Amino acid sequence: MKKSIIMTGAASLLLLISSCCGCRGGKSVSHTLTSDSWKLVELGGGEKLAASNDDSYTITFVDGDESRVFGCGDCNRYFGSYKEEATHRLTFSHMGSTRMMCPNQEGEDKFFTALDKVDSYTIDGDNLMLQNNGDVVAIFEAIPLINVEK
Repeated sequence: MKKSIIMTGAASLLLLISSCCGCRGGKSVSHTLTSDSWKLVELGGGEKLAASNDDSYTITFVDGDESRVFGCGDCNRYFGSYKEEATHRLTFSHMGSTRMMCPNQEGEDKFFTALDKVDSYTIDGDNLMLQNNGDVVAIFEAIPLINVEK
């Protein structure tokens, strides 16, 4: 009887350790703005946007001589500059985009409006939360970095 309880406890412990969300291959994963590309999960308030394709609603930060940001709305590509400060302050500038009419133009407009409001960010696990005055305006999930020339 004791042997059965010990085996069940050991199996439960092993299952708990192996299902750890913060672990990948036994290593803890640490994300930064520039370590990954990011895909929109939802806008503030829990709104999910319908995406026309797999590249919809992404953002990628590139540091270097000029800190650049780029990505895709629903059908338009956007680009610009960003400034990150040590206190997780974040501002975008010199933003531009292609100007195609999208099947889901309303969703893309909401996405770009959310980006215009950003003044800070937080990274929690695999999620990037863009914020305005402490309120979350968009939540993104880390995806493998899109190849860019630095």
